[in-house]
This record gives sequence, C-alpha cells and structure tokens, in this order.
Amino acid sequence: MKIQTLIIGGGLAGLACAKKLQTQSKAYLIVEKEAEIGGLCRSIQSRGFTFDYTGHFLHFKNPKIQQWILQQFPQGFQTRRRHAVIFSHQTYTEYPYQENNFGLPFEIIQENIHEFLNQQLLQTHRHKSGSSGHFEDWCYQNFGRGIAKNFMIPYNRKLWKFPLSQLTTHWMGRFVPQVKIHQMIKGALGQTQSSTGYNAVFFYPRSNGISALPKVLASNLSNIVTSQALVHLNVKKKKAVIANGTEIQYEFLVSSIPLPYLIEKIEGIPDTLKKQAKRLKATSVFNINFGLNIPQPIPYSWVYFPEKEFGFHRAGSVSACVTGVAPRNKSTLYVEYSYRGHQSNREQFKKDARRQLQRLHWIRSEKDIEVEVDLDLPHAYVIYDDHREKTVQHLLAWLEHYKIYSIGRYGRWEYGSMESAIAQGLEIAETIHKRSHP
Repeated sequence: MKIQTLIIGGGLAGLACAKKLQTQSKAYLIVEKEAEIGGLCRSIQSRGFTFDYTGHFLHFKNPKIQQWILQQFPQGFQTRRRHAVIFSHQTYTEYPYQENNFGLPFEIIQENIHEFLNQQLLQTHRHKSGSSGHFEDWCYQNFGRGIAKNFMIPYNRKLWKFPLSQLTTHWMGRFVPQVKIHQMIKGALGQTQSSTGYNAVFFYPRSNGISALPKVLASNLSNIVTSQALVHLNVKKKKAVIANGTEIQYEFLVSSIPLPYLIEKIEGIPDTLKKQAKRLKATSVFNINFGLNIPQPIPYSWVYFPEKEFGFHRAGSVSACVTGVAPRNKSTLYVEYSYRGHQSNREQFKKDARRQLQRLHWIRSEKDIEVEVDLDLPHAYVIYDDHREKTVQHLLAWLEHYKIYSIGRYGRWEYGSMESAIAQGLEIAETIHKRSHP
C-alpha cells in the first residue's frame, strides 16, 4: 500500500500529528504495536478502580497547546492542585525539599541552611562561573552540601540507578526547582504548601483515567492499525514492513517509538550509527498499583522517599487528588521502583511494597488491599549522559535527511511531558504540510 505519511506509534505525539494532518487533508496511517492506542498514556480498569501507567497529570507551559487540547476534549478536565511531600527522618515535609525544611530535625535544618548560604556566598564571589555540567557537582554548587547529601543526591541515585557524576544537567529544565534565600528561610520557619515547580496545578480527565485523552484525540481518526509493530525499514526506498507482512510505501515517516528501536529496524544504516544508538541508556520503572477497600488513607498526591530503607523512590495516591479513580469509600495507592537492565525483581518489589505500606501506616494490613495491578515501564526515564549529548542530535539529523521525523519522549530520547509530545506532533505535521507536494 501507499500513503503520504506513515506514523509509527499511536501515543500522544503520533495522534496529535495525525489529527493535524487530517485537518490539512493530508493522507496518513498510524501503526501501533499494542492492541490499543495511547502508548504509555493509558489506563487499566479493574473492579471499579482506574490505574494509569504511573503519574500522568497534564500541565501546560504553552497557552496555545493548552487551548488546542481543551478544544479537542469536550468532556472537560478536572483542575487539581498537587499535594507533594518528602518523607525523611520519619516526617513529611512539603515539596520541594530545598524550600521546605520545617519539621525536620533541628541539626538537619541548620546544616541545610548554613551550607546553602555558604554556597550562595561562594557563588557570588565567583560570579556563578565554572559550574559543572554534571548533576552531582551541580547539586553541591547550587544547594550546598546539606541539601545535596540529605535529599538531592540520595533521591536521584535511587531514581536513576546511574552515577550522578556522569549524569548531565540538560534534562533538568523546569523539573528541578531552584530556591531563593528568603523562600528557604520562610520554609524552615513554618510549613506551607508550595506552588513552586512546573506541576503545582494540573488537569486530569473527569472519567476513565488518562486514557480518555488519547481516545478523544483518536475519536475521528480513521486510519489506525493496532497490534502491528514495525519490523523493517528501508529508508532509501521509503518502504516499511509491519508485523503482518504488509509493505507500506510512504513519502514521510513519523516515529514515536524508542529511538534505539527505530535505528535497529533500518536496513543499511551505517554501523557507527547503530553502535551509537545501542549505547543510549534509560532507567525503567516497575509501578505497583493498589485498589483499597478503605477510605482515603493519605492526603498526598505523591511522596518522595530519599532514604535507603525504602526500596521505592516514589509512592502516592491518585485518588487523593482526583475523583473517579476509585469507587465510593475506597481509594488507591501506588509505589514505583526503578531498575536498570532487562529484568526487574518483581516479586521482591511486590513483597517490599506491602511491607513498607504497613510500616508507613498507609494500610493496616494486606486485608485492606482489594486489587493489585502491576505495570512495567521499560526505559521510563532517558539517561542524559555525555554519550546522549553527542549522539541524539546526530541520529535525528540523519533520519531527517530521509524525511523521517522521530518525535516524542522516546522518539527524541528526552525527558519530556505530555504537552511536549503533543506539541512536537503538531509541529511535525506542519513541517510535512510545508514540505509535501501540492
């Protein structure tokens, strides 16, 4: 078959691209390897509970993207405010840690403030020059030894499972809030819920979990094929082969599948590029979801756990901040364990999660658990090391030479949001519109 634009991957980026192409009367075909569209922006329904593939809260930076999404979604969203905290030294402190020390032991507060002020003075004298390009040094240089060793370093070691001395700072953007002296002092004197950070307010569908979003985007898209993965790609002949053996001739190709997987499928790609793609790294997440037969046990959207005694790096409750994900007088909890490599110790994670939730008094016993849904997310967090910095743009440029556009969180191998995936899909559709034949 022939098609002007072949879209590999039916996540938010691919769906947004198709939506835009359709309004421009451009021919497209979406090929998705899973049985349903959405990519990782999906939800599981079980016994009246709704569980997303980890936290999928929609927040906006670009008003135009916000307006476009709200126009596509007539059912409407709930607007919610996060309540995120950190659990350390047997107490909960408000997020972000660097701004809220109230409730911590006095010696920890003193160390955090003293080291932060010292570092700020040092940076002033140095005119803030010579900052390291790697995350571990950046933490010490920007927050001082106290905040670095009491939260930033242990939490991120647990999350990334990768040496922080080799992790660059290019992933951070708005994801790691900075702090000013007056904010830190205020946050040490009293506990206040902070609006610092990119996700203080977010949107969430009124029903059916986050999967409602991709379903709405796909609602009037007719050219979608599911349960078919890309198996082969000849970029010179502009021909793709999918799992059922169908050969598809295209003019443009848009891909949101993981960049290393795309490169692996290409016939005749230079060995140097193949080797570079294989060396791209990521950290995976095992997400355990619990539907509880008890009322809401905690008020927190999510909780960060920096200390080694907890195997998970983050846990929380979606039902604490959005309605409709649990039946009446019931609730949900989730925990997240990161791991590197192809296999996770799932049974150990599950055993540890139940034990620790009882220890935290989030559940009284395992009898409070009505349903459990386990979700594995390979390469959930792309690792920004020096190799990624040198490689990704090179690969993307090579692909674009053949009118192949790799987009989205995994297509561009980046730490992106739902908003950025949709924005990239719309942007590439416009590029194709301009470059296509009349």
